[in-house]
Amino acid sequence: MRKVNNIYTIIMLGLLLAACQNNDKQANDEKMKNETKAEIPAEKEDQKTDNKEMTVEEKDSSKMADKNTLPNFTAKDQDGNPFTNEDIAKNDATVINLWFTGCSACVEEMDELNNIADELKKDDGVDFVSMCTDVNYDDSTKEAYQRIIKEKKPTYKALAVDYEGDMKDYLENIFVYPTTIVVDKNGNVIGDPVEGSLVSEDQQAKLKENIKKAIESSQASK
Repeated sequence: MRKVNNIYTIIMLGLLLAACQNNDKQANDEKMKNETKAEIPAEKEDQKTDNKEMTVEEKDSSKMADKNTLPNFTAKDQDGNPFTNEDIAKNDATVINLWFTGCSACVEEMDELNNIADELKKDDGVDFVSMCTDVNYDDSTKEAYQRIIKEKKPTYKALAVDYEGDMKDYLENIFVYPTTIVVDKNGNVIGDPVEGSLVSEDQQAKLKENIKKAIESSQASK
């Protein structure tokens, strides 16, 4: 009987020892789990959030720069003369009418643009040009540009802009044609773009307001 009791006691001690070891292991595992959850993922999540915020800020900054500044560009007018940002710097305000050869509304307003351009250029320090964005796309657009220029006879510089580099990126953010922007002598785009034809009085009023602000901006930078 004593032998049986001894065996029973040994078994109970063994079970108690195993239970204690198991509880210690569970406690350690739970501690490890909490440290991992509380510290390591939290740190990585903070890093992920920081990286995400920097990326968004960089993109927003890039977009704002693209939207508010006319990039460096090269172009030629209808007579083959070069025109660049250096020509923009010669005037306090430069009106730029953006169009492409397949835009019927762009072509239709060109007769009226002659009158608008002539009127605007009477003011000192104000220039008016247009930029055809698809002239160099292929031979058909070159022919279309030449035909339109010959027919409409613009009294302003009708530029064939090179669709490349930063200028290409800028133009790809223009979704309405025609669109008319105004820049100061430093190439800053002033005011909201005037989207659509300039024929109406309301559109011309918006344009003149942008011209006024561009002149003020240029003179303030002198």
